Amino acid sequence: MQYWQLDVFAERPLAGNGLAAFADARGLSASAMQALTIELRQFESIFLLPTASADCFRAHIFTAEEELPFAGHPLLGAAALLHHLHAGEQHESHWQLELREKTVPLSSQRRGSGFYTEMNQGNAEFGAVLSSQQARWLAEAFGSEHDSRHPAQVVSTGLPYVLLPVSSTGLANARQRENMQPLLDELGAAFVFLMDVDAAEGRTWDPEGVIEDIATGSAAGPVAAWRVARGLNQSGEPFSLHQGRFLRRPSQLDVQVSADGQVRVGGQVQLLARGELLLSAGQLP
Repeated sequence: MQYWQLDVFAERPLAGNGLAAFADARGLSASAMQALTIELRQFESIFLLPTASADCFRAHIFTAEEELPFAGHPLLGAAALLHHLHAGEQHESHWQLELREKTVPLSSQRRGSGFYTEMNQGNAEFGAVLSSQQARWLAEAFGSEHDSRHPAQVVSTGLPYVLLPVSSTGLANARQRENMQPLLDELGAAFVFLMDVDAAEGRTWDPEGVIEDIATGSAAGPVAAWRVARGLNQSGEPFSLHQGRFLRRPSQLDVQVSADGQVRVGGQVQLLARGELLLSAGQLP
């Protein structure tokens, strides 16, 4: 069984957000997918299973802790890999990736030695607006300060984030210092995404605050929808978000919100390496 290493939201190899992708994961149990993700030490891995349709695949996305109902950069990376494996020299291809709770349409294009892929995340769901006290406490939990010009709010296009505006200094110096899980559970959110609103730049971490994500496609959609709703960007006009600078992996996430609220997220993808498991599926947990 082969697996691939890709860089997503990357203008060149060894940039952007790394991803491990299994193009044909038939025979792997959920526990095996979890164990392989832990072994490969990527923020996320994606496992694809063919269906009766040549352009449709089931997809399972794992972090080291759990399977996610939705994620951004694994889906974009998977579309590039599928293009490489199944679309030959075609300039553009289209794919459907079936997750547990939604099916995501994606497009892929060859671009230089890499690919450009884009997904339609659908309409954003706007959840709870945090009180000023909640926003201030959450910012202080990161050693930061809430940018009170803008509200903190839960927004989701498949994975709910607390979008927390902070100062540029607060973003640069952010480190998780408190257990935020009780508040996240109360708000119905999975993660916190810190935003420097003026620079359109953000950061996010795993729930324990140990591993910082380099470029977060599942947060880019909610951020884009939030910015358009606030009048910071216009619907129908593409714009870019930025992440990863503090990890020395600067990444550009291209976003657009259509007039009917459909959120698109895209970026460049580079193939980096190919590996082969020396174990059969029966030898895995």
